[in-house]
Amino acid sequence: MIHESGYRGKTQVCGTGQGPVCKRGQDTREKGARILFADSGFLFLGINMHLLKTWLILVLLTSFYFSCSSGYAEISVVDDAGYPISLDHPAKRIISLYGGMTEIVCAIGACNQLVGVTKRDSWPVQVKNKPKIGTHMRPNLELILALSPELVLQGSSRPGSQMVVQKLKEMGIKVAIFNPRNFPTLYSTIERVAKLCGHEEEGRSLIEHMQGQLESAKKRYPLKKRPSIIFEVSYPSLLFAGQKNIVNDIIRKAGAENIVKKDKKFVRFSLEQIIVDDPDVYVVQKGPMNRTNVSPQKRPNFDAIRAVKAGQVLVVDEFLFSRPGPRSVKAVEQLRGYLYSLYGRDRTNERQMGGR
Repeated sequence: MIHESGYRGKTQVCGTGQGPVCKRGQDTREKGARILFADSGFLFLGINMHLLKTWLILVLLTSFYFSCSSGYAEISVVDDAGYPISLDHPAKRIISLYGGMTEIVCAIGACNQLVGVTKRDSWPVQVKNKPKIGTHMRPNLELILALSPELVLQGSSRPGSQMVVQKLKEMGIKVAIFNPRNFPTLYSTIERVAKLCGHEEEGRSLIEHMQGQLESAKKRYPLKKRPSIIFEVSYPSLLFAGQKNIVNDIIRKAGAENIVKKDKKFVRFSLEQIIVDDPDVYVVQKGPMNRTNVSPQKRPNFDAIRAVKAGQVLVVDEFLFSRPGPRSVKAVEQLRGYLYSLYGRDRTNERQMGGR
C-alpha cells in the first residue's frame, strides 16, 4: 500500500535505488515533501492513471477478441443418459450409430457432416454411400476410430450397444446418447442434436413443421371413435409395443389407443390375452425385428382375434414406425389415414350406402 502526505517531517525512501541514499531517521526540511511507502520495497512515482486505464482496456479487448476468434461459444447439452456433452465448436465429423439419429442429422441440413453410419441406414438416400461402421447393436470400434469423429450419436441405452460407447468415452471421444420415447422427447432430441451440429435454427424449423403436419393430419382424418390397437413387434415369439415405445405415441397421435398398458418398450403378450383384450385393429411391422412372411390371417388360432377375423390388419414398415425420427409424423399420417377408412366421421354413411 502507498501512503501520501504533504507535511514537513521525515521522509523514508531508503532502498529505492533513486535519489540520495538515506538513513533511517534522516531529517528532510523541504516544504510539501511527498511521503510514499511501498510494501514491496519499490517507490512508484509519476504513474499516469489515464494511461493505465487505457492499457487495461486494450488488454481486455484483446483477450475478448481472441476468445471469440473461433466464432463459437462453448456448446453444451445433457444427453438422455444424464451426461453433459461439451464441444468447443459444432461437430463437423459425426458418426451415427442409430438410423433415427441419422435421419435427424440429415433433416436439419447436416448430412454432409456425417462421416459414418450403420449398415442398415438407408434413409435419406444420400446416406447409402456413407462409410459403414457395423450395426446399431454391434458397431465396429476400429472403423469408428479410423474415421476420427468429433461426435458419436447413439440412439439406444440397451447393454449390447453400450460396450463400444464406453470404450469410445474412455478414449476421449464425445458420445451423446438419445432415447426418445414419444413426440415431446423426440422434439427435445432434435433440439439437442441440432445444437451439437450447429443447426439450431433448422432444428426449430423441423419441430414446427412436424407439429404442423400432426395438426393437419388430425383435421384431414376426423374419427368418430377412438379405436383400440395392438402393435406386433415380432412373431412367432410374440412381442408388442408397450407404453415406453415411440409407437405408443404414434398410436395416440393417430387418434387410437394402445391396448398394451405395461410401462415398457417391448412387452410379451400371449394370444389368449390378445383375444381377451379384443383390439379393433391389429398392426404388424415388417423389418429386421419381424421377418416373418406369415400374415396374422394364416397363423394358427389367430382367427379368434376379432380384428384379424374382420380383416382389420395393417402391415407397416418397421423403420417408419419403430425408429423415432422426423418420419414418425409420416407414421401417424399413415395410421390415421387407415383408421379414417374404417372409422372416419364422414365415411360411415358411405359404407352403409355401399352395403345396400
